[in-house]
Amino acid sequence: MQAALDGIEGQPHPRVAWLTTHLSVTKREYAALIAAAAGAPTPPDDAGLSALMAWEVEAVRALTSAQLGARLTHAGADLSVADLIRLNARHTAWHAGQIAALKPRTRMA
Repeated sequence: MQAALDGIEGQPHPRVAWLTTHLSVTKREYAALIAAAAGAPTPPDDAGLSALMAWEVEAVRALTSAQLGARLTHAGADLSVADLIRLNARHTAWHAGQIAALKPRTRMA
């Protein structure tokens, strides 16, 4: 995600703002679900997208095998914490690709 965001200067495509806001909201939702199921901490309330991503890497590293296996419900589906972490990674990668595709291209003469 950071590579997709790097180099965006000036006025980005309007969809980039929507995607980054959407990711921040869903990452907070996933963190709350994981915290409730695994007894893990939640991210700081004032964390932006980059801080949320850094926080989640450290938080996931700290989870025990038992916490990773804890069950939760997301969008009507029964998942383990590990399943939701994988879903979060796929979701982030998908939107990172969309953001990268929206970056202005250098034009060659």
